[in-house]
Amino acid sequence: GRRGRQKKTRVALVDNGSLKPEATKSLRRLAASLQRRGSWTVEAVSARFADKISKEKLDGKPGEVLGPWLKRVAEEEGSQAKVLLLPLLIGPSDTLTKTMPEAALGSDLQVDIAPSLVCLCPAIYKAEATGATEMAEMLTDKLGDLTPASGVTHVFLCDHGSPAARVAAAREAVRSELEVKLGRAVTACCMERREGPEYDFNGPLLEDALKALPTGASAKVALLFLQEGRHAGPGGDIAKIVEGVLASRKDLKIETTGVLAGHAVLEELLLKRAQK
Repeated sequence: GRRGRQKKTRVALVDNGSLKPEATKSLRRLAASLQRRGSWTVEAVSARFADKISKEKLDGKPGEVLGPWLKRVAEEEGSQAKVLLLPLLIGPSDTLTKTMPEAALGSDLQVDIAPSLVCLCPAIYKAEATGATEMAEMLTDKLGDLTPASGVTHVFLCDHGSPAARVAAAREAVRSELEVKLGRAVTACCMERREGPEYDFNGPLLEDALKALPTGASAKVALLFLQEGRHAGPGGDIAKIVEGVLASRKDLKIETTGVLAGHAVLEELLLKRAQK
């Protein structure tokens, strides 16, 4: 039955990849956690970069990237092996639509690719199962107290920003679910984006959105980021943006949420995606 088949499947939990060791360590923790919840082997594999980190910074175990990992699995298991690539990605970015299929085509293995965490394809998931609700639930937890006593006047949802409109659509689905859960307005923005009206689906830059706040505003920024790396986490791009704004706008109060890795709902959602 299904369980017997699962044993033979090698699963790679795949992220975009980062040169920051913490991102690979975080991916490994999540892979280990998923492995404990099923009868399968789950390995942490990045789309790029992870193999450039010195292994000393990764507890002595080198980081792996997709192409070489698939090659290693083929050598270990033979070409009959089944592989599932499980994307640790919020929306259908190029890593999911291009990098993963290209790596799969370059391999002799039978490779399945699971959907992204937020998947708006109606042929795959009904409206209530797109993953947007789960993302909004995690962000609600991370945002904490938003009662009038908290004094919070503005809530933002910030993602990385993408040249692909379908990725912005995934964020929009999360934003609208978050508004429903919070019962208040949530404004979308992005960390970085390409200039020009053809990329306006990204919304404003986080920096511009914060600078446009009225005098004395108190903002909470929900970060649609999965792991700490170059962008989210201590000393990352987001922290620097917020510091920069606060330096010129002493009247503002700005708080950002932590990343979503480590939240039980994220693991549950990944398990659902693995079953597709």
